[in-house]
Amino acid sequence: AVANAKSSELYGRILVADCRKFNFKRLAFTHKVYKLVFVSGEKDLENNLKKTNWQKMYKDNFRVRTKFTEYPERKIAAFVWDGLKNPKVRMENPKTKIDLYRQDEKYICGIEVADIEKTYMERRPHLRPGFHPSSMNPKLARACVNLSSIKKGQTLYDPFCGTGGMLIEAGLIGCKLIGSDLSRKMLWFAKKNLESYKMKAKIFEADATKVKFKCDAIVTDPPYGIMSSLHKREKIGLYEDFLDNAYKQLKKGHKLVFVLPSTTKFKTKFRILKSLDHYVHGGLTRRVYVMAK
Repeated sequence: AVANAKSSELYGRILVADCRKFNFKRLAFTHKVYKLVFVSGEKDLENNLKKTNWQKMYKDNFRVRTKFTEYPERKIAAFVWDGLKNPKVRMENPKTKIDLYRQDEKYICGIEVADIEKTYMERRPHLRPGFHPSSMNPKLARACVNLSSIKKGQTLYDPFCGTGGMLIEAGLIGCKLIGSDLSRKMLWFAKKNLESYKMKAKIFEADATKVKFKCDAIVTDPPYGIMSSLHKREKIGLYEDFLDNAYKQLKKGHKLVFVLPSTTKFKTKFRILKSLDHYVHGGLTRRVYVMAK
């Protein structure tokens, strides 16, 4: 969603995507970003290691990392060493970081481009001035914002903004912000939290099933847990009425990212492009729906 890849393929936990450089810092669940060297089967692995132009990718010194015993780091490093004119190995803070992974019977080799900083730990809900126990953790909130494909300078709207977690994550990547909620207490929390990050946002009290708005994407986490006073039938009615209203407001092709418990059923006119489950604890697995008009 963020890389805007022309094509991609998933190998276990590794996504190989044909794309240009993008803002890696906005990623949430990604640990590292690499420039792909090759994808290989086991039979062709040594041949690929030999024929790779390591000199072209090499800067000053290198190190190799692998996590399997049949091809230890020293063995892989020997192929790289043989392909360089003046090779230097440096295990601490090397300029060239080469990693080799094995996923789905494939070997994926890459040169590290970015190690994603876990700055979201500093934004955990209990560390904000306006805290409420129902707040989503910033890691998942950032992922939801990313799944909307929103770009810097575009407008993101959260109609159940609560304490403003989604808005903070969108603001940090340069989006314009709109948030609303029926709870004045939550809106007060949201304003305090946004002020602590020196973010400007249009925040107002509104019914998400009736409000009119203009935006480039909607990302929201409506009330559904034990903190919500609504009964199950009322909640489903709220969700469906909200989705009907959002369908009227959004332009064709624009996305809505909607988070609900995985057991919740609802009807909508939106096309559901993808749904992704995120385990929270024994009583709750959140399902993230990526929809488009």
